[in-house]
Amino acid sequence: MLIVWIVVTAAAVVVAIFLIWRLASRKWSLPCPTILAWSLESPLLQRLSGAETILQRIGFRPGQRILEIGPGPGRLLLPAALRILPGGEAVGIDIQPGMIERLQVRAKQSGITNLSAIRGDATQPLVPEASFDVVFLCTVLGEIPDRDAALRQCYRALKAGGMLSITEQFGDPHYQSRSTVKRLAEEAGFHPQSIQGGWWFFTANFVKD
Repeated sequence: MLIVWIVVTAAAVVVAIFLIWRLASRKWSLPCPTILAWSLESPLLQRLSGAETILQRIGFRPGQRILEIGPGPGRLLLPAALRILPGGEAVGIDIQPGMIERLQVRAKQSGITNLSAIRGDATQPLVPEASFDVVFLCTVLGEIPDRDAALRQCYRALKAGGMLSITEQFGDPHYQSRSTVKRLAEEAGFHPQSIQGGWWFFTANFVKD
């Protein structure tokens, strides 16, 4: 009985933290803390989180200019930077200086020279207008209190015909449903292109006309 009680209590604590974090994120920006960056770099997590699947769903091509909102330590942005060679350029915007520093260190260690990072708020105009082919977010949209403003900036940053890609995974405290993602993207001016995967792990791609 004691073991059952411990398991039930632990599960209740996890659920409570999940709900509190989710509710709080509607008012404040609560991204994954820099202190947990190591967990995002784990090869095991890369496999469990479907990083390769996400990259394939986005479909990067050589020569593209790409922008990731909330790249953290570069779980997706580092391999994406390699996929757009030769001639491509990768940029990451993150609000946490510790994540930016870790991203830059890992890029240098990996010999990746076509990647740069910007510290800042994704709801602000931090990059030139119509300068990217792809803008993508992975389990990040829900961390941004003003999601509308962030997606408007994504729209502004993309070239005509450019693609916005949003990936969500159930279990993330900031999970956004397919219907919510579609609604927010359309309100920002995007048109749906495709939604790949089930509701528990999907990538929704949109196009800027």
